[in-house]
Amino acid sequence: MTTLFVTGVTGFLGRYTAARLLRRAGVDRLVCLVRCDSPEHGRQRLARSLGRAATEQECAALMERVDALPGDLMKERFGLDDAAWAELAAATDGILHCAADVRFNRDLEESRAYNVFGTRQVVDLAHAAQAAGGLARFDYVSTTYVAGLRRDVVSEFDLVHDAGWKNPYEQTKYEAEVLLSEIAADLPLTVFRPSIIVGESTTGATTNFGMLYWPLRVYAQGWWRTIIGRAETTLDIVPVDFVADGIEALSRDDSPVGGNYHLAAGPEGVLTIGELAEITQSYFGGKPARFMSTKTFWRWGRPVADMFVWGKKRRVIREGGKFFIPYFDGNPVFDVSRSHGALAELGVPAPKVRDYFEAILDYAKRTDFGKSASVGVEGGT
Repeated sequence: MTTLFVTGVTGFLGRYTAARLLRRAGVDRLVCLVRCDSPEHGRQRLARSLGRAATEQECAALMERVDALPGDLMKERFGLDDAAWAELAAATDGILHCAADVRFNRDLEESRAYNVFGTRQVVDLAHAAQAAGGLARFDYVSTTYVAGLRRDVVSEFDLVHDAGWKNPYEQTKYEAEVLLSEIAADLPLTVFRPSIIVGESTTGATTNFGMLYWPLRVYAQGWWRTIIGRAETTLDIVPVDFVADGIEALSRDDSPVGGNYHLAAGPEGVLTIGELAEITQSYFGGKPARFMSTKTFWRWGRPVADMFVWGKKRRVIREGGKFFIPYFDGNPVFDVSRSHGALAELGVPAPKVRDYFEAILDYAKRTDFGKSASVGVEGGT
């Protein structure tokens, strides 16, 4: 492949993955869809993003092979006219659709507009590129949490279920995968499903302080030490560099096309909420965490908290709890046999949460959970 069409490069995972693709021999150009006023404005946005995943000198070199394509996933054909659409399709050898609205608090229809309708537009491009004779791969980044409220072992081949979902993000990513199974069966499609993505494994660096960072923050600042959930619940988290390495390795020209890969820690690499709480307590030197069932919290704990917790502290606890508590009460276990086996052959080791979790805490503490400006790049090689 020589020219790849990529979405989501201004996002956290997208920037790491794009930097790795640009380091790969044989990739001549990345055409990056970006919301912007002009190609120059788009290049500025892309350069800022890639600058967090590479040194300044390397970023300048990488940007020589990056084109910014002004467009919007929530518009038909990204808002391109017929000529621009045809030109894009003819030039596209491969596609990586990494962009997604990952916010848990979105209205369902708003989330669908980006995650489902947007995916349909990328599929349309894939069909147009295939018709033009140039499509070798179509790689799509989903999430392991298309498994929703399942609490059993989820195979990499599983998709359809009726268990429900924790939030609109999970539901719309599930719907997007179902859509792909219906309208992209004739395309060279491979689906990558990361679990919960956290900071870089060696530095802990991140710009995304959601999900796991919420309970860490409220505990570290002494606001709240009661965990609403069960100590034995496992939480599958993975560092962003592992996910980006996995996507790059498994999307090379000589890699098999088709199927799904769980880019997750898996049964051997995860920790329980109780184990994470113990590590966090030891690191910050606070009091031991307490556990409360979700049923007890919503019936008794929440009203009491509303009576005695005020201001910013109250808002952080209420809003974070609303969206993240479901992940502390019970989760699926993700089988990683196919992905870890394939990655081992490619020299990409599977992560174990215990090995890098202190780096995550170091960076969170050093930056006050994103409030302080970090120095240098987030990661790289």
